[in-house]
Amino acid sequence: MKEKLERSIKDKTAIAFLSGSAGELDWILPIIDYLLNKGFNIKIIFLTRHSYLSVQKNRMLIDYISKKNELLQTYLCGGYFTEKIEHYCYLVYRISLKLRLSKIPIIKSAYNLISKLLSKAFKYIFFKSLPLEILKLKKNNFLIFSEFPSLRRPRDIWLREEFDKSTFFYHPHSPHIYVKNLDKIYSDHEINDYKKKYYLFLGYPGDYYAINDNLEYTSSDLQKVFIGHPKYSNSWLQDFKEKALEFRSSIKSRNEINILVLSRGVGSYLNYESHTHLVETTIGTVHNQIPNYKLIIKKHPREKKSHWDTVLNKYPSIKIIDDHVLNLATTIDFVITFWSSGAMDCYQIGVPVIEFYDPNKFTKQQYFDIDHYTTIYRKLGLVYAANNKEELKQAISDLIKNNFDNKLINPHRVYTNLIDRSNNWKIIMERIISANGF
Repeated sequence: MKEKLERSIKDKTAIAFLSGSAGELDWILPIIDYLLNKGFNIKIIFLTRHSYLSVQKNRMLIDYISKKNELLQTYLCGGYFTEKIEHYCYLVYRISLKLRLSKIPIIKSAYNLISKLLSKAFKYIFFKSLPLEILKLKKNNFLIFSEFPSLRRPRDIWLREEFDKSTFFYHPHSPHIYVKNLDKIYSDHEINDYKKKYYLFLGYPGDYYAINDNLEYTSSDLQKVFIGHPKYSNSWLQDFKEKALEFRSSIKSRNEINILVLSRGVGSYLNYESHTHLVETTIGTVHNQIPNYKLIIKKHPREKKSHWDTVLNKYPSIKIIDDHVLNLATTIDFVITFWSSGAMDCYQIGVPVIEFYDPNKFTKQQYFDIDHYTTIYRKLGLVYAANNKEELKQAISDLIKNNFDNKLINPHRVYTNLIDRSNNWKIIMERIISANGF
């Protein structure tokens, strides 16, 4: 049995390292599904407890990876000690790069010696936490997936050293659009060699120029591929679109309006007062305008301290549900977001979205447009804008008048281009894995 397992892994295997949140698995899920259908063994390795718990709270994702399939295995390798070690190792590594410690003559020799010893020790601890069955075959050619910020971590260097025959893919942790200038025409990085060992997957060419730090992302060994977002391909969304259309078409036979709220918690974007205001205003405005409603709350993966928990017992019409946005949106009449990339998920299956968020008050990562801030989703023409209570009231009123039909049907050319790329991701993936011997 052991020999059979090792032979199976040796044939065709893909390994996904997850360390942040459910968004990482969500982004690569269509690729995992594609590889499973091609007979690949899939090893999903949770490097942190947080990433594992995040996926556990997403019904669609956990249902997928938990279904009986001998080709798919999951492993939880995170723990308090290993996670702390990896975190502090990352901090020291980034600080040393920023301060250029290895270039200072007076400490260069001592620094390089200490750095080498510490790296060796941390690397040993990291690999001790990984599944033995994979480590025993690390000289085979695997497909290895990690979110692209991992390029900045020492563990990426360690993985490349040990899995030196493998092909690495670095991908986003969400379909967020990073581009800063929608009017600029960005050039593609033409793929001349599909036998590269390292690939950076991004949605749109402009995203690369927005995230580029002139360090790891600029490496000539790293092939940049603007592949769109696989989960927005027609083939992946078809069933969701059909279910959403069927539900929304039944509105005349229903007495209740279903509203999905894609929330955002307290953190670097919102303080508690602002978060509370968005929650209370959303509840009050909906309650005053729609007699019979169900308010379904989808918390942000990192939303821990939430006012929704406080008001839950006051309003029987409010339900907090842990599931994928696409699953939830199939039984929804419209969506309210507190600025979320989930707006694109909903737009793609035909559900209207109101974005209740003031980008001029909360400017972090917002899009500067001539003399004011707006959001990328408004610029792309995907959402109805509501900066305040009155605008939210008006947006809901307009949707009621239009029988909750989405009238935003002409998105920005950048978004259209992004979706075109999303529909061609399998072609690129097939060329890469074929060129690398799979």
